[in-house]
Amino acid sequence: MSKSILITKTNFKGLTKAELYEHSLDPNSELTQWAKKSSIKKEVKKKRKNEKSH
Repeated sequence: MSKSILITKTNFKGLTKAELYEHSLDPNSELTQWAKKSSIKKEVKKKRKNEKSH
């Protein structure tokens, strides 16, 4: 099953620090989804690197 999350950093371009802080408090915001996407990408890259070295 694919873990597609269609969020990019450009979705947050032009927001103030206060607006970003408000987004960070909301568990259903795009900012939270982007954070999940980033962590998933790091895990996948680490897994591929480990598989490649074995």
